[in-house]
Amino acid sequence: MLASRWAEWWNSIKNFFDFAARRRAMYQRWDEMATNGDPEARYRLLMLYREEGPEYYPLAFKWTVAVANQGEDCGVMLQAAEMYAEGHGVPKNDEKALLWFERALSLHIMQGKDSPFSIDAANYIQEQIQLLREKLGKNNF
Repeated sequence: MLASRWAEWWNSIKNFFDFAARRRAMYQRWDEMATNGDPEARYRLLMLYREEGPEYYPLAFKWTVAVANQGEDCGVMLQAAEMYAEGHGVPKNDEKALLWFERALSLHIMQGKDSPFSIDAANYIQEQIQLLREKLGKNNF
């Protein structure tokens, strides 16, 4: 009896200090909330790309593309482009990276002074577009 209580207590202590397991459980709850349409949970999950290691890239990619497809946030579009370009959370795909870089730049231009991008960020995107176009042989513009 005493041994089983001791084991139960010890397991609760181990679980309390297992921060990685608690973090995974929290991200799983956020994934469920995001699947049910919670926009805050979607943004929290896509930010895992910057905040966590490669273990969470696939989850971050899933929600980055979901939010980017809404077409309202050029920063998220840029993140999708970078993830495709680097192969983080998804197989590397230069065609899709180019598409998302172009979408991010287009939205930035349409937003004008309301765009969250700095001049340096816009220049970076233009450079990436040029490099990818050259790499893919699409410099006929």
